[in-house]
Amino acid sequence: MVTTAVIGAGLMGHGIAQVLASTPGIVWIHDVSQAALDEAIAQITESLDLLSRYGFIKEPAEVLGRIRTTPRLAEAVSDAWLIVEAATEDLGIKQELFANIEAESSRNAIIATNTSGLRLTDITTKVTHQDRTVGSHFFMPAQVVPLVEVSRSKATSNQTMDTIVDHWEKCGKVPIRVERDIPGYVANRIQSALVREATALLRDGVASAEDIDMAVRMSFGLRYLVSGPLEQRDLGGLDLHLAIGREMWPHLDTTAGPHAFVEKKVAKGELGLKSGRGFYDWDGQDPETVRRNRTEALVSALERLRTPPGRHAAR
Repeated sequence: MVTTAVIGAGLMGHGIAQVLASTPGIVWIHDVSQAALDEAIAQITESLDLLSRYGFIKEPAEVLGRIRTTPRLAEAVSDAWLIVEAATEDLGIKQELFANIEAESSRNAIIATNTSGLRLTDITTKVTHQDRTVGSHFFMPAQVVPLVEVSRSKATSNQTMDTIVDHWEKCGKVPIRVERDIPGYVANRIQSALVREATALLRDGVASAEDIDMAVRMSFGLRYLVSGPLEQRDLGGLDLHLAIGREMWPHLDTTAGPHAFVEKKVAKGELGLKSGRGFYDWDGQDPETVRRNRTEALVSALERLRTPPGRHAAR
């Protein structure tokens, strides 16, 4: 029986396990917390129900039946050909975890990390066989957002890259190859540049948080569904891109680190949804309900994109 494993049962881990369970085989989820493992199964069950209602999954019970949980690392990884680490974004923890995974798994196992910002080279410093290590960065919710960024270090073999890209495609994801081991990969670097400018606009009182977000969602955010930023420049003409760049780019925000504006918010405990206030006022709103509603809105949007006009999945 083909076996894969996910290490970490949190927000990303349970979604990645669900993705792996979309193809035949056993998927182990490992976490030291039994409560986290139980919650992961509950979250997967709820997610499968949602995706089934929108026509993305035909046999949710079959997918769920492929998933096992264990608090013992060796049980999860000993027979797995692919192991995806989805632990907290702490370099020391990931380094130790990779070393432990390698010690308990097969020599031929591929070990992937879902890190969103750390370099694979740094994570694998304690790993002996680095040729079979690779990055596989998902976006939350992992079971819904199509993209997976597959990244390599200088030690990662071409076979490992090809195998992982092929497997994520079989799981229904859209993998891209990141050929240099840089912090943030591709998507998060682009997203971070956008967020830096959006935060500066809010800080300077140019527009409200609501209007800045609306500007993205109702303009180029829509266009990016059919063509990315570089294709958009080609469509408009690189001569126009050059002219606009000369006039506008000198005025864009180039703050080297996080804005003091945001640091002050964090110092005051304004952390966003989980604290009730951030850029927006979330007072009185249940975080899980908000996230659940956003996820369903995203699934609904994806369903409409893939469904011909006049036809909708049964719900």
